[in-house]
Amino acid sequence: MSATDIIGVPLPNAAQLRGELPKETDVLVIGGGIAGAAMAYYLAVQGVDVVLVERGELNREASGTNAGSFHLQLAIHQLSGHGTGADRERLLTEARQSLEAYELWKDLGRELEGDLHVHQTGGWMVAETDEQLRTLHEKRELEQLAGIETDVYTGRELRDRAPYLSEKLTGASWCPVEGHANPLIVTPLYAVRAIERGAVIRTHAEVHGITVDGPRRFTVDTSIGTIKAARIVNCAGAWSAEICAMVGLRPPIRSEGLHVNVSEPRAHVLTPMVQHIGRRLTLKQNEKGTFIIGGGWPTPEAPPPRRYPTSWHSAAGNTAVAVTVVPLLEHVKIVRTWSGVIVFTDDLSPVAGESVKVPGFHACILSTGFTFSPMFARILAEHMVTGGPSPFPERYSLDRS
Repeated sequence: MSATDIIGVPLPNAAQLRGELPKETDVLVIGGGIAGAAMAYYLAVQGVDVVLVERGELNREASGTNAGSFHLQLAIHQLSGHGTGADRERLLTEARQSLEAYELWKDLGRELEGDLHVHQTGGWMVAETDEQLRTLHEKRELEQLAGIETDVYTGRELRDRAPYLSEKLTGASWCPVEGHANPLIVTPLYAVRAIERGAVIRTHAEVHGITVDGPRRFTVDTSIGTIKAARIVNCAGAWSAEICAMVGLRPPIRSEGLHVNVSEPRAHVLTPMVQHIGRRLTLKQNEKGTFIIGGGWPTPEAPPPRRYPTSWHSAAGNTAVAVTVVPLLEHVKIVRTWSGVIVFTDDLSPVAGESVKVPGFHACILSTGFTFSPMFARILAEHMVTGGPSPFPERYSLDRS
């Protein structure tokens, strides 16, 4: 199946994407995942001269290897372990952003003129212990304040609503607006629409160095040539720390490889997405009947251009949690595993906006990148056009370390 068959519109061919690098641009976007492609699109829509460079192929890393889930409920990777009260302001902000992001996703297919396979299936967040159940109740209060509809169920009421869930669970919270989209479609379609509106995209263009020539004046050395830019947007995801270091910035960014596992097809029994509040698990069954099991189980590190290798420990551990939560998976065969990568920040907040220390250098770096990147990219692009105070909280600052 070709990429055109997947997204429904012709993609630019390799010769176009590997053409000559322009000598200069207003904005240089670094990274060809969902954040970078969305940035290029939203800037081009507003008439900005923009070039995107990607060191490999578009959508090859995190954006194309994740499970495509929409995370609206506050999840395990957002919690610091000190209780929701200690992180109240941050979590409440992120819950509100989740709802805003989903509102964008609902209309994104129409805007990009393509079927993104957006499905609103609802989602369960399960608990196995009394402490985890308390966390579900605590975060439900924040979700309700943010406008996200969630309810916690236990006992017979939970069994009646979700008979596929284990009877050993202490409870689960339900959110009717969670769902998923196809990660193989979104980024390429953003890229196609960006090019149609005047953006230039170059693949196999690795950034080797950035020289700061002055405020909002950069010279960027790449593997296919040098380009001057008035502004830069770092959308390199798991490798964004390397790009930041090129201009002397060191925000608290780190990355991890992660697993995704896919089963043989079975009769359809699971419509909602399932997550775990205390253990790494995301689980869904797609329209073809295969179960997609993820949740951030780690893989060993591997330097680029190598892929992160898969690990038996993680594949087995991840599927074991899935079976514990949904026992009917016990005899379902796993037929494929692959590795992706995810970016984290030590303080659990995104890195977004323009640097004060290095004017003209921007970032759009998010852990829950598939859900949030389109919204953050649109906000940042509008800000870069209109100016004014930063649209992001101070704790998202590029200048923190």
